[in-house]
Amino acid sequence: MQKIHSRPARNHGGFTLIEISLVIGLLLGLATFASMNIATVRNWQRGKDAAVSLQAVFAAQRAYLSDHPTTDIAGVSTDQLQPYLPQGWTTMPAVVSLDSDALSVDHSVMPPLLMLGSSVYDPSSNGSDGLWDAGQ
Repeated sequence: MQKIHSRPARNHGGFTLIEISLVIGLLLGLATFASMNIATVRNWQRGKDAAVSLQAVFAAQRAYLSDHPTTDIAGVSTDQLQPYLPQGWTTMPAVVSLDSDALSVDHSVMPPLLMLGSSVYDPSSNGSDGLWDAGQ
């Protein structure tokens, strides 16, 4: 007598429409949450970049004034200040605002300020918090 091997019946189970809908809804929710937080992180990073740039200019101002103690900082040009920038900085820093506008660094005052046109740019609530300014 020949032995017949029976194979187990295959269960052709799959995902139901409800399960697929829940997974898609969860993925959309996570994507929405992530996209809302990306803007916050980007704004924070721009603020920190601005603070580091201003700290570099402030260090250059102090180094320049240590070599030229009788000089008024208001009369120092960008070309005179550039050699005193910290290592790794070759030109005056370029800073971008939260709205992607180019900001200029006013190095004629101590500590230096970020300028948007003719007005001081600091979107943080505190002018000495170290974000968008050189801090204290």
